[in-house]
Amino acid sequence: MAARQQQRRKFHKRRDIFRDFSDAELIRRYRLDRAGTVAVTDLVRNELHSQTSRNKALPPELKVAITLRYLATGKMQLCSGDDFGVSQPTISRVIWQTIIALIASCVFHQFVKFSLTRQEVQRKQVEFMAIAGFRGVVGVIDGTHVRIVAPKDDEYTYVNRKRYHNINVQVVFDATFMILDIVAKWPGSVHDARILDESGLKMLFDQNYVPQPCHLFGDNGYPFKQWLLTPYTNRQLAGPEANYNR
Repeated sequence: MAARQQQRRKFHKRRDIFRDFSDAELIRRYRLDRAGTVAVTDLVRNELHSQTSRNKALPPELKVAITLRYLATGKMQLCSGDDFGVSQPTISRVIWQTIIALIASCVFHQFVKFSLTRQEVQRKQVEFMAIAGFRGVVGVIDGTHVRIVAPKDDEYTYVNRKRYHNINVQVVFDATFMILDIVAKWPGSVHDARILDESGLKMLFDQNYVPQPCHLFGDNGYPFKQWLLTPYTNRQLAGPEANYNR
């Protein structure tokens, strides 16, 4: 039998998004302009750099752009529709590789970290004091429900009280809306109070790693603690209690 002639692999032309799109269009599609995309790429360039040039390996900038497009829309087919010139299986691998690189501790903690130095804590307290006159507050805590596709395993645990599948993400942010702490691993059915109770953040306060006096604000989904201020539940409040709630 005659040997089959090996077919040459076809490569689709890849779009240069920095050339083809204005900054306004880049923000609309990818949520970041050219400078922002390059800045993100520089954080993970070494991890995304291909060790070989075989099969026209994707440059780090393109991997980040594909991932940003997916995170902005949640749809892999839109990544394909942007003429990146790669297959959907490749897009899936690129997104996974890029996200893993971005959540590495050396990258993540450059931007998300809870202040433990007295100087930094006092600065954040001053910022909150300027808003409503509360002394000692460094951050606000709450849970936010991020919708997801129903998982195959333990599907029912991801359904929240509003009856859709999600992850309950605990977020702490400061007076300038910068994220100080985030926990994004709990199914949507898990209560906010339990997520806090099993978090490293609670340990930081309970074991006095955070300079005192220091407080967080939370809603009635959390228990009142010396370091966690929550509203009074009595609706017939007057005087100082009413002022506190307001």
